Amino acid sequence: MSPGVLLLGVVAATAWDEPAPQDIVDGAAGVEDVSSDDDVNGAEEVPASAIVSSLQLYKEALASNDESGVAEIESFLKSIEEEKISLERKVASLSEELLTEKERILRISADFDNFRKRTERDRLSLLTNAQGEVVESLLPVLDNFERAKTQIKVETEGEEKINNSYQSISKQFIEILNSLGVVPVETVGNPFDPLVRYRVGLKCNRVLAELFRTLSQVFSGLMKTWIRF
Repeated sequence: MSPGVLLLGVVAATAWDEPAPQDIVDGAAGVEDVSSDDDVNGAEEVPASAIVSSLQLYKEALASNDESGVAEIESFLKSIEEEKISLERKVASLSEELLTEKERILRISADFDNFRKRTERDRLSLLTNAQGEVVESLLPVLDNFERAKTQIKVETEGEEKINNSYQSISKQFIEILNSLGVVPVETVGNPFDPLVRYRVGLKCNRVLAELFRTLSQVFSGLMKTWIRF
């Protein structure tokens, strides 16, 4: 029998043979089960045993100058090497794809984190701006409360009750403003702070511009009247 035929027989035997079922002997004390570790080790030894057998046959073919057997065994070993190279390429390709997917997931995670932070900043900014506009619209009411407080003169019991109710409303209104972060700024005797008085300055500038426009219209009308006469 040629080494090539023996080689095919060895490969077929190592790849397809299954252990025969064990007979159960009546009256036996016990039968030891084959562990899963032994099964795994046996499965791992199948290709190794086939290669070892092939090398042994290759050695015998070389010793007997069997060129046909040597060629068949070399072809078999070459096919194993080609399959090994193919598997290594597949592993490298899968590893590269896995790395690419990991990087993509990291980018998506970073983009989502940035989006979440940007959305939170926008939300807080919108809330702060809306709150500032509401507070700014309520400041004239607070000024009117303060001016009215200085003008009230309590003379009768009924006026005192009205004044107490008014003071209670004023106190509640101030507490609401304080809860929104509005606190009085002490300016007398303190150095000028442009950051604190910036918004007040803007408000004053608008008021002064409106006043100047009104005065210009008034003086323009007076000049026309004086020239007419």
